[in-house]
Amino acid sequence: MQRFKKFVFPVVAILGIAIFSIVGRTSATDAKYVYEGEPEIIAVTFASAWCSVCKILEPRLAEVVPEFSDKPVKFVRLDFTFGQTGSVEAQARKEGLSDLYPRFKGATGFTLLVDRDTGELLDSLTVNHSKAAMRTAIAQAIALAQREKIADPS
Repeated sequence: MQRFKKFVFPVVAILGIAIFSIVGRTSATDAKYVYEGEPEIIAVTFASAWCSVCKILEPRLAEVVPEFSDKPVKFVRLDFTFGQTGSVEAQARKEGLSDLYPRFKGATGFTLLVDRDTGELLDSLTVNHSKAAMRTAIAQAIALAQREKIADPS
């Protein structure tokens, strides 16, 4: 019986942690995306369930995201909770982040603002940004991407 208890407790603990990490969190990407056109900016958050910085950054960002639901920015979350899996890389590729992904894979606790057309890194958001600073950075990134699109209409 003692052996059984030593086996059951770790299994139950691991299952509990796994279920909590999958179900027990919300993401800034949960907001409705209603912009009719193609996004000009991808705001990609590198995060995981075990990242303590993410527990501060993501709720703060989640409060800002709804203000941009009708703007040309798409919010994406790359989840490294279970490591650098092929599904995370596939998601990055699907979002047009193939060039950026290898530079930052596995790191967590920040959001990158990326020009969707050029793949250029325009800015980054960290836990040091207030909600107002996040709003400003996202708005400036959108304006910069739109300005570049007007300057080079090809």
